[in-house]
Amino acid sequence: MDELFLVRVLTTAINAMKAPSRRIYNRLFAPREHLEPSDLLQFDIITGSEKILGNISIYAPATVTDKTGRKTVTMTAPRLSSKRFIATAALNSLRAMGGKISVEMMKDRIAREQKDMRNEHDRTLEFWAANALKGKIYDKDLSTVLVDYGMAGTHQPTLTGDDLWTSTASDPIAKIRALKLLIEDDASVAITGWLAYLGYEAMDALLAHAAVRDLLKTDKGSQMAENGRIQKLVEVELEEYNGSFIDDTGTRRRFINSDEFLLIGLCEDMVDTPYAPVVDDEAPGGVGNVDANGNGALFFSKSWPEKDPSGRWVKAEARPLPVLQRPAAVVDATVV
Repeated sequence: MDELFLVRVLTTAINAMKAPSRRIYNRLFAPREHLEPSDLLQFDIITGSEKILGNISIYAPATVTDKTGRKTVTMTAPRLSSKRFIATAALNSLRAMGGKISVEMMKDRIAREQKDMRNEHDRTLEFWAANALKGKIYDKDLSTVLVDYGMAGTHQPTLTGDDLWTSTASDPIAKIRALKLLIEDDASVAITGWLAYLGYEAMDALLAHAAVRDLLKTDKGSQMAENGRIQKLVEVELEEYNGSFIDDTGTRRRFINSDEFLLIGLCEDMVDTPYAPVVDDEAPGGVGNVDANGNGALFFSKSWPEKDPSGRWVKAEARPLPVLQRPAAVVDATVV
């Protein structure tokens, strides 16, 4: 029974849990996860250089060029931490059936609570990742700004009138191409691919638009998917995303708003995902400790007993930050 409550066992278990609901985070931010030695995070917002070099004589010294434009941000890492109490009384009805069953029941309850807490962490990470791509990460109150990545207003357009994709006079294809050009001009880095997350109203508008439907008839590489979605348009991979969460008022909120078109120019160093160490006496050195395989643990978990009322607490904690290093490589447009 004591083995079940060891920090290493609980931490290994919570890190092994899968997170399929983190579609944005898993695709863009998870590959950049790494552990930091302290909770003071430092990261760069990169603008780059757009100049070219001129030819010089082989006898001439090298040309002095401008350094890559960077704004360094230093901040204390956010902290995600939750705990839950499992009352011994909840297991009381099984005690008459024998201690082994009681132990198994406690094991199952701990696993269930850990899974649910991990789901809360993952849902928060997805919310942070989506909002990082939009330029600002908000706290759960949806108003407190945790970090501002300084996205330019020109990269946050709101379409109006005949530009709206619901208008028959609009040209969504031309607008998407214009947004791509905006990113290519401002990002100061080679764009290697295009990805867009869009809400259901934005996808509905594309599906219903005559100009888009005419293009799909002739462009075999951009066929309408069997499930009624457009997979690709003018070189942009389109992913309708309706993932959601419930806010403190009980209102359902979507990670990508229904009227939103979030265009991403995939490029080098676009994002970063540092994890700070957990400050806990039972995690010596913090989450940065490595396991037997030399791998660090991003999530920390532990359990401890409560004497009155009798039971056990289970805790889950992590200190991640999805970072948008190249805000000029993203456009967050309201199109409907």
